Amino acid sequence: MGNLEQEQQKLIDRFHVQKPIRSWSMIISIFGDCVAQRGGELWMGNITEIMQMIGINSGVVRTAMSRLASDGWLERTRIGRNSFYRLTKMGREAFGQATPRIYARGPAKGTGSWITAILSEGDDRAERREQLMEQGYGVIAPNVLIKPDNGQGTPRSSGKIVYMQSKAPADKALQLARQAWNLDSLQQGYSEFIENYHGLHACLLEASGSEPVISPEDALVIRIMLIHDLRRLVLRDPELPLQALPDNWAGSIARELAADIYSALRDRGEIWLDSYAKNAEGTLPPPEPAFFERFQPL
Repeated sequence: MGNLEQEQQKLIDRFHVQKPIRSWSMIISIFGDCVAQRGGELWMGNITEIMQMIGINSGVVRTAMSRLASDGWLERTRIGRNSFYRLTKMGREAFGQATPRIYARGPAKGTGSWITAILSEGDDRAERREQLMEQGYGVIAPNVLIKPDNGQGTPRSSGKIVYMQSKAPADKALQLARQAWNLDSLQQGYSEFIENYHGLHACLLEASGSEPVISPEDALVIRIMLIHDLRRLVLRDPELPLQALPDNWAGSIARELAADIYSALRDRGEIWLDSYAKNAEGTLPPPEPAFFERFQPL
């Protein structure tokens, strides 16, 4: 178990090296991975306890929770001296959109078509461009953005954005993708993820014959940190089909690595949540069925 503990500490140390430390983002990861599929509400005491396992003190947690509430992600209910936080409608919708991308396995199955968005002139053009980029579009000109059609279909055009669908020759797909997105930066991020987690993966494989492999508390912490690190990469990933990706694409390897680690930790982490996590009505409800479909092969 010593090696596992060392690998866990390395992950925590790397998190604290970041400047600034985005504690609010880690709380988002906790809600997304542990709470959203179990009713969406958690006792403040549990949030503080989990964050302390990661080395973040209660004062920083309170500040982060205040920010998330003011930004519209969470809403608070007070019962006596206890506070409980629940995802808002905005928070639930954001998690609903992000979850399938975070817990997907393998590259997107593209149709070979691209969706092109053309922005009309106007004072809000930069704002519209930013909104499209948040939806996964890449910029190839100030008023032209593209996105692979992975089966979602072409959005309805409006007076401010005209959408079109087109085909690109297979041998031009990678060139087009490199023009629209910084694939080198994303490749580097995935490579660093692999480097950071391959030692932990090896330890889990080595320890898999012993019982228990890892404590529920440690399994939960590592699971949250794994998804936190993966989430920050995946939500920048345009989900390109294979024909638009470099041959040595690290994203595919990173996703398989994450899937293996998550499957080794998932149930152990749930033991901690079953034992200690509370909402305003008491213990958390069991996970929704979709929880057990995470990282399932396509």
